[in-house]
Amino acid sequence: MIKITSFVLKIASRCNLNCSYCYMYNLGDKTYLNQPKFMSIETIKAFANQFELHSNIAGIKYAQIVFHGGEPLLLNPEYFKNCVTIIKETVPNVEFSFTVQTNGVLLNQEWFDVFKSHEIRLGISLDGPKKYHDEYRVFHNGKGSYEDVVKGFKLAKKNGFVAILMVLNPELPAKDFYDEIKKLEVESLNLLFPDGHYDQLPFGIDKLRFGDEDYTPYADWLIELFQIWKKDIDRPAIRFFEDLVEMLLGGNHSGNQNFGKKQNGVVVIETNGNIEVVDSLRASFEGITRNNLNVHTNKIQDIFEDDIFDIYYNSHEKVCEKCLNCPVYDICGGGFLGNRYALKNGFDNPTIYCKDIIRLLSHIQNDILETLPANTLDELEVEPLSYEWMMGELKNQGEELINKQVKEKLISFKQNH
Repeated sequence: MIKITSFVLKIASRCNLNCSYCYMYNLGDKTYLNQPKFMSIETIKAFANQFELHSNIAGIKYAQIVFHGGEPLLLNPEYFKNCVTIIKETVPNVEFSFTVQTNGVLLNQEWFDVFKSHEIRLGISLDGPKKYHDEYRVFHNGKGSYEDVVKGFKLAKKNGFVAILMVLNPELPAKDFYDEIKKLEVESLNLLFPDGHYDQLPFGIDKLRFGDEDYTPYADWLIELFQIWKKDIDRPAIRFFEDLVEMLLGGNHSGNQNFGKKQNGVVVIETNGNIEVVDSLRASFEGITRNNLNVHTNKIQDIFEDDIFDIYYNSHEKVCEKCLNCPVYDICGGGFLGNRYALKNGFDNPTIYCKDIIRLLSHIQNDILETLPANTLDELEVEPLSYEWMMGELKNQGEELINKQVKEKLISFKQNH
């Protein structure tokens, strides 16, 4: 039985920041202007009722709820109390994990009292030292948000909340970033590739060098950070690295929407109640996530009838032919779906971060192998990966051919008219 166990509730469709790389507001999709600014309690109730039905049908025992935006803290603490109470009371047989993802500028002690009393976890967006954070994460008047975010983060630490989220920026020296998170005593963080695709390359990529085989700015940055992090005995948890190491070692971690072969069981509920695919796909083209499904009128499982959701849910299986023949396909999984997009042929492409991911994975695997005894290497029959060899392999005609129907579906989202 197909099931959805992770929901992003977009409770606010507006934000008090105006981050330049934001897929919601600054990458071309303006459809948010037609939505309510905030999700009503009636819509929360409708969602809870539909999820109760879905959990019974699919046999769900655990689910994750992420309060997101825009900026979710534009609502008040009482709203969050009501949301958690409604969801728990409507679906008593499911264990929930609640998280708020915030830019951090509105945090105060009242918020933390609510988070602790209702067992809501917290993620704060912070993009490194002030100089670099304030270049992208700004208020609508252009003022940088660093000081406000750090103030919120320090209060979060006092209350036992320690996780941050950073969008990768290869222009920020890796050592400066690591020094910053050590100074702030960050205990847990995750890293995200910037949203973008072949016709809208993200910041940090030189368009003139993009096609060069030796041009891997994100891998170069991540490798430098990995080496610094590895040598630090008192290092913070960096989920990005830990997940990849576990997957390379053959552990039970099967991946996420960015890596691996796991199905992507994440659904977004918009402020008006629309049931949609993950919202960062909006960076592809305006309206790509929109459909006629809504928690007030539809069942959650109706989302599986949506073509873009079908591709997203199965995006690590529905990949281009080049990915099918890649030596690290089982780990990479084709990368995040949105980063594969091109106007001329839809999603029938490797990710724009293909070379970066191959170089990074080869480095981490070789680094792991160097720590193992020779006899262990012989038993495992594993050899070091060569970036140059893998890139050469991708130029050859592979044995694995793409399914014709899959290819047609990937291409069906092209916009070259």
